[in-house]
Amino acid sequence: MTTPEENLGSIFARPTASTVPNRAQGLGGLVPNRGTGSAPPPQSPTGSTPPPPKNPEDAKETPPPAAPSGDTPPPQAPADPPAAVEAEEVEAEEVEAEEVEAEEVEAEEGETEAALAKTKHRTTLYVSPALHRRFERYVRAARGRTNTSAVLEAVAAKNSTTPQIIQESKVSVAAGNELFPEDPRAVRYLGAGPVQIQIAPTYAQLQVLDTLTAKYGFEARATWIAPVLNAFLPGKKEKVPE
Repeated sequence: MTTPEENLGSIFARPTASTVPNRAQGLGGLVPNRGTGSAPPPQSPTGSTPPPPKNPEDAKETPPPAAPSGDTPPPQAPADPPAAVEAEEVEAEEVEAEEVEAEEVEAEEGETEAALAKTKHRTTLYVSPALHRRFERYVRAARGRTNTSAVLEAVAAKNSTTPQIIQESKVSVAAGNELFPEDPRAVRYLGAGPVQIQIAPTYAQLQVLDTLTAKYGFEARATWIAPVLNAFLPGKKEKVPE
Protein backbone atom coordinates (compact mmCIF):
# COMPACT_ATOMS: atom_id res chain seq x y z
CA MET A 1 0.00 0.00 0.00
CA THR A 2 1.48 3.34 -1.04
CA THR A 3 1.40 6.27 1.41
CA PRO A 4 0.35 9.52 -0.18
CA GLU A 5 2.95 12.28 -0.05
CA GLU A 6 2.37 15.04 2.43
CA ASN A 7 2.84 18.67 1.51
CA LEU A 8 5.59 20.05 3.85
CA GLY A 9 5.98 23.39 2.17
CA SER A 10 3.98 25.17 4.72
CA ILE A 11 6.41 24.08 7.40
CA PHE A 12 9.61 25.19 5.66
CA ALA A 13 8.12 28.24 4.00
CA ARG A 14 9.35 31.79 5.10
CA PRO A 15 6.90 33.24 7.60
CA THR A 16 5.08 36.38 6.62
CA ALA A 17 3.12 39.02 8.49
CA SER A 18 -0.06 37.25 7.69
CA THR A 19 1.15 33.90 8.96
CA VAL A 20 2.79 35.14 12.22
CA PRO A 21 0.26 35.51 14.96
CA ASN A 22 0.11 38.80 16.94
CA ARG A 23 1.32 37.76 20.35
CA ALA A 24 0.76 41.17 21.90
CA GLN A 25 -2.95 40.73 21.51
CA GLY A 26 -3.05 38.05 24.13
CA LEU A 27 -0.91 40.07 26.67
CA GLY A 28 -3.03 43.18 26.68
CA GLY A 29 -4.79 42.21 29.85
CA LEU A 30 -1.48 41.88 31.74
CA VAL A 31 -0.34 45.52 31.26
CA PRO A 32 -2.21 47.94 33.63
CA ASN A 33 -4.01 51.03 32.21
CA ARG A 34 -2.97 50.03 28.72
CA GLY A 35 -5.15 51.66 26.17
CA THR A 36 -7.08 53.68 28.81
CA GLY A 37 -5.17 56.96 28.18
CA SER A 38 -4.16 57.51 31.84
CA ALA A 39 -0.67 58.94 32.67
CA PRO A 40 2.01 56.61 33.90
CA PRO A 41 2.90 56.78 37.58
CA PRO A 42 5.33 59.63 38.52
CA GLN A 43 8.96 58.84 38.91
CA SER A 44 11.62 60.42 41.08
CA PRO A 45 14.39 62.52 39.50
CA THR A 46 16.66 59.52 39.71
CA GLY A 47 14.22 57.48 37.74
CA SER A 48 13.08 55.23 40.55
CA THR A 49 9.55 55.03 41.75
CA PRO A 50 8.95 56.90 45.05
CA PRO A 51 8.15 54.74 48.01
CA PRO A 52 4.56 54.45 49.10
CA PRO A 53 3.38 56.80 51.87
CA LYS A 54 4.02 55.67 55.40
CA ASN A 55 1.36 54.68 57.77
CA PRO A 56 0.03 57.80 59.61
CA GLU A 57 0.39 55.98 62.88
CA ASP A 58 4.08 55.37 62.14
CA ALA A 59 4.60 59.08 61.33
CA LYS A 60 3.77 60.10 64.90
CA GLU A 61 6.71 61.41 66.87
CA THR A 62 8.30 58.98 69.21
CA PRO A 63 8.16 60.35 72.74
CA PRO A 64 11.59 61.17 74.25
CA PRO A 65 12.98 58.81 76.84
CA ALA A 66 11.88 59.56 80.36
CA ALA A 67 14.39 61.33 82.56
CA PRO A 68 15.70 59.36 85.50
CA SER A 69 13.79 59.96 88.70
CA GLY A 70 15.37 61.56 91.74
CA ASP A 71 15.61 58.19 93.44
CA THR A 72 18.19 56.99 90.95
CA PRO A 73 21.73 57.43 92.43
CA PRO A 74 24.16 59.54 90.40
CA PRO A 75 26.73 57.66 88.39
CA GLN A 76 29.91 57.03 90.33
CA ALA A 77 33.31 57.99 89.00
CA PRO A 78 35.45 55.06 88.04
CA ALA A 79 37.89 54.04 90.70
CA ASP A 80 41.52 54.97 90.22
CA PRO A 81 43.50 52.26 88.58
CA PRO A 82 45.97 50.44 90.79
CA ALA A 83 48.91 52.04 88.96
CA ALA A 84 47.71 55.59 89.69
CA VAL A 85 47.10 54.77 93.37
CA GLU A 86 50.57 53.28 93.67
CA ALA A 87 52.15 56.35 92.02
CA GLU A 88 50.36 58.67 94.47
CA GLU A 89 51.55 56.60 97.43
CA VAL A 90 55.14 56.68 96.15
CA GLU A 91 54.98 60.45 95.65
CA ALA A 92 53.57 60.97 99.15
CA GLU A 93 56.36 58.84 100.63
CA GLU A 94 59.00 60.85 98.73
CA VAL A 95 57.57 64.16 99.97
CA GLU A 96 57.48 62.88 103.53
CA ALA A 97 61.07 61.66 103.25
CA GLU A 98 62.21 65.06 101.94
CA GLU A 99 60.46 66.86 104.81
CA VAL A 100 62.07 64.55 107.37
CA GLU A 101 65.47 65.06 105.77
CA ALA A 102 65.03 68.86 105.77
CA GLU A 103 64.08 68.78 109.46
CA GLU A 104 67.14 66.66 110.27
CA VAL A 105 69.45 69.01 108.35
CA GLU A 106 67.94 72.03 110.11
CA ALA A 107 68.36 70.36 113.48
CA GLU A 108 71.98 69.49 112.68
CA GLU A 109 72.68 73.07 111.59
CA GLY A 110 71.13 74.37 114.80
CA GLU A 111 73.26 72.01 116.87
CA THR A 112 76.36 73.03 114.91
CA GLU A 113 75.68 76.73 115.46
CA ALA A 114 75.03 76.13 119.15
CA ALA A 115 78.25 74.15 119.49
CA LEU A 116 80.16 76.77 117.52
CA ALA A 117 78.78 79.56 119.69
CA LYS A 118 80.10 77.74 122.76
CA THR A 119 83.52 77.10 121.25
CA LYS A 120 86.34 79.08 122.82
CA HIS A 121 88.50 81.25 120.56
CA ARG A 122 91.77 82.36 122.09
CA THR A 123 92.89 85.86 121.13
CA THR A 124 95.54 88.31 122.31
CA LEU A 125 95.31 91.95 123.41
CA TYR A 126 98.33 94.25 123.71
CA VAL A 127 98.48 96.76 126.56
CA SER A 128 101.04 98.90 128.31
CA PRO A 129 103.00 97.54 131.31
CA ALA A 130 101.22 99.90 133.72
CA LEU A 131 97.79 98.89 132.43
CA HIS A 132 98.75 95.20 132.59
CA ARG A 133 99.58 95.52 136.32
CA ARG A 134 96.22 97.16 137.04
CA PHE A 135 94.47 94.46 135.03
CA GLU A 136 96.15 91.63 136.96
CA ARG A 137 95.18 93.15 140.32
CA TYR A 138 91.56 93.52 139.18
CA VAL A 139 91.31 89.89 138.02
CA ARG A 140 92.73 88.52 141.28
CA ALA A 141 90.47 90.73 143.39
CA ALA A 142 87.36 88.61 142.74
CA ARG A 143 87.04 84.84 142.96
CA GLY A 144 86.14 83.22 139.65
CA ARG A 145 87.01 86.31 137.62
CA THR A 146 89.08 85.58 134.50
CA ASN A 147 90.86 87.64 131.89
CA THR A 148 87.96 87.10 129.50
CA SER A 149 85.25 88.05 131.97
CA ALA A 150 87.17 91.16 133.04
CA VAL A 151 87.56 92.39 129.44
CA LEU A 152 83.93 91.72 128.57
CA GLU A 153 82.82 93.46 131.76
CA ALA A 154 84.84 96.56 130.88
CA VAL A 155 83.53 96.67 127.29
CA ALA A 156 79.92 96.34 128.46
CA ALA A 157 80.31 98.96 131.20
CA LYS A 158 81.82 101.57 128.86
CA ASN A 159 79.77 100.70 125.75
CA SER A 160 77.80 103.97 125.71
CA THR A 161 80.89 106.19 126.15
CA THR A 162 83.43 104.21 124.09
CA PRO A 163 83.56 106.64 121.12
CA GLN A 164 84.32 109.53 123.51
CA ILE A 165 86.97 107.47 125.36
CA ILE A 166 88.69 106.62 122.06
CA GLN A 167 88.74 110.25 120.97
CA GLU A 168 90.17 111.46 124.30
CA SER A 169 92.77 108.66 124.39
CA LYS A 170 94.35 109.51 121.06
CA VAL A 171 98.05 110.38 121.31
CA SER A 172 100.30 111.47 118.45
CA VAL A 173 103.96 110.53 118.74
CA ALA A 174 105.04 112.61 115.73
CA ALA A 175 105.12 116.34 115.45
CA GLY A 176 102.41 117.66 113.16
CA ASN A 177 101.25 120.97 111.84
CA GLU A 178 98.19 122.64 110.46
CA LEU A 179 99.23 122.10 106.83
CA PHE A 180 99.84 118.34 106.83
CA PRO A 181 97.64 115.67 108.43
CA GLU A 182 99.22 113.41 110.99
CA ASP A 183 100.61 110.02 110.07
CA PRO A 184 98.17 107.29 111.19
CA ARG A 185 101.12 105.03 112.00
CA ALA A 186 102.39 107.66 114.44
CA VAL A 187 99.17 107.66 116.44
CA ARG A 188 98.65 105.55 119.53
CA TYR A 189 95.97 105.30 122.20
CA LEU A 190 96.24 105.34 125.96
CA GLY A 191 96.75 101.89 127.44
CA ALA A 192 98.32 100.39 124.32
CA GLY A 193 101.72 98.67 124.61
CA PRO A 194 103.75 95.49 124.06
CA VAL A 195 102.45 93.37 126.97
CA GLN A 196 100.07 90.54 126.08
CA ILE A 197 96.74 89.69 127.73
CA GLN A 198 95.28 86.33 126.68
CA ILE A 199 91.48 86.00 126.53
CA ALA A 200 89.27 83.16 125.28
CA PRO A 201 85.77 84.39 124.37
CA THR A 202 83.20 82.15 122.74
CA TYR A 203 82.47 82.43 119.04
CA ALA A 204 79.33 84.47 119.73
CA GLN A 205 81.21 86.83 122.06
CA LEU A 206 84.02 87.22 119.54
CA GLN A 207 81.48 88.14 116.87
CA VAL A 208 80.24 91.00 119.07
CA LEU A 209 83.80 92.27 119.59
CA ASP A 210 84.48 92.13 115.84
CA THR A 211 81.25 94.00 115.12
CA LEU A 212 82.26 96.77 117.54
CA THR A 213 85.77 96.87 116.04
CA ALA A 214 84.32 97.52 112.57
CA LYS A 215 81.86 100.04 114.02
CA TYR A 216 84.64 102.14 115.56
CA GLY A 217 86.69 101.97 112.33
CA PHE A 218 89.59 99.77 113.51
CA GLU A 219 91.16 96.60 112.19
CA ALA A 220 92.57 95.30 115.48
CA ARG A 221 90.46 94.74 118.60
CA ALA A 222 93.24 95.82 120.98
CA THR A 223 93.36 99.32 119.45
CA TRP A 224 90.13 100.36 121.15
CA ILE A 225 89.92 97.80 123.99
CA ALA A 226 93.13 99.10 125.60
CA PRO A 227 91.83 102.67 126.16
CA VAL A 228 88.51 101.20 127.37
CA LEU A 229 90.37 99.11 129.98
CA ASN A 230 92.37 102.18 130.98
CA ALA A 231 89.14 104.08 131.60
CA PHE A 232 87.43 101.17 133.40
CA LEU A 233 90.06 99.63 135.70
CA PRO A 234 90.68 101.11 139.12
CA GLY A 235 94.02 102.71 139.88
CA LYS A 236 96.06 105.46 138.32
CA LYS A 237 94.87 106.04 134.79
CA GLU A 238 97.12 106.95 131.92
CA LYS A 239 96.67 110.48 130.57
CA VAL A 240 97.54 112.28 127.40
CA PRO A 241 100.80 114.21 127.92
CA GLU A 242 100.45 117.98 127.82
